Amino acid sequence: MIFEYTKRKQLTVASFGAAVFASSLNAQVIEVEYNSPTMDRWNYPFNGAPGTRLSASTFGAIELDGFDDHDAQLLLGFETFAEIPLGLDPSEYQILSATITITSTNDEEFRYDPTYDTHDTYEFLDESLDTDLGRPTHLWAVGYRNGFDQTTFGEFSAFGGTPSVEPTQESRHAFAAYFPDGVTATDVSNNLKQEFDATPMAIGQTDSVAPGEFVPTDAQFTFEVNLCDPAVRGYLNDSLALGDLRFVVSSLHTANGGDGGGTGDITYPFWYTRENPIAQLFGFAPKLQLRVRVGSPADYNGDGSLNFFDVSEFLSDFSAGNTDADLNSDCTLNFFDISTFLSAFSG
Repeated sequence: MIFEYTKRKQLTVASFGAAVFASSLNAQVIEVEYNSPTMDRWNYPFNGAPGTRLSASTFGAIELDGFDDHDAQLLLGFETFAEIPLGLDPSEYQILSATITITSTNDEEFRYDPTYDTHDTYEFLDESLDTDLGRPTHLWAVGYRNGFDQTTFGEFSAFGGTPSVEPTQESRHAFAAYFPDGVTATDVSNNLKQEFDATPMAIGQTDSVAPGEFVPTDAQFTFEVNLCDPAVRGYLNDSLALGDLRFVVSSLHTANGGDGGGTGDITYPFWYTRENPIAQLFGFAPKLQLRVRVGSPADYNGDGSLNFFDVSEFLSDFSAGNTDADLNSDCTLNFFDISTFLSAFSG
């Protein structure tokens, strides 16, 4: 069986529009890097300039009634429809890797922590339970309420509706989310008040400093999205079908001062946005690197034909432990991946 096919290739934003397909039968592995988001927003209740700020901070209002624990969040959106076909069944997308990169603007005002801190290690619970210095930076999915969804909420939409506690608690239209039931996007913004732990898509990592040290300006933080979580894969696949991937960055650094954080010394991170001229000049805007297999996994080597070479390359990757051979996306190479390949090949 021969499939019409565009050969496997690497795409960049400069090749805008090169990978739009007429049929979901086309099989391809697409590699694309977005050097700037389509939209980014400091999602903070008292932000007077949503979508136009030169930097965006992330901090927490730790168990402070009237405010979300994850008080200042950074919302990122990357339109993908020009490079990755949209409108397919979500099952026809297999994300092989997804990495977000953001860059700090402030110098040595917060400490680097590459590990998750449980909810009971924060103020009013027992900070002594936190055995390392600093607080992590998290990457989440995006959830919506008050009638908004991914297609209607943008950079300049109103922040929120009626709060559960004045002035702003639980009012935001778009919020940091995780999937406790494997399906539903659930707000994580008040996990300290509600005393639960949530699994983020990733924790920010940097090579600029050692854990516990103060972070210098222009330090790059990378977030390798956890694709072993089927709920995360489902969220991303649904988003690709819409042609728009969205993420939230948050952290629970205590807000002690400056720009939305009260008075006193700043102890939390600021991040470059796409609007910042320095970010544009030096490549410090938020980025997304993505590898996606689209269409049938049977055309494994991407030459447009189903033959011995697909079988050979799949078995070679499988034997070598290459995660590209994890065709059922359960982060384990086993019989089920072979079964998935053979089923697609014979079909």
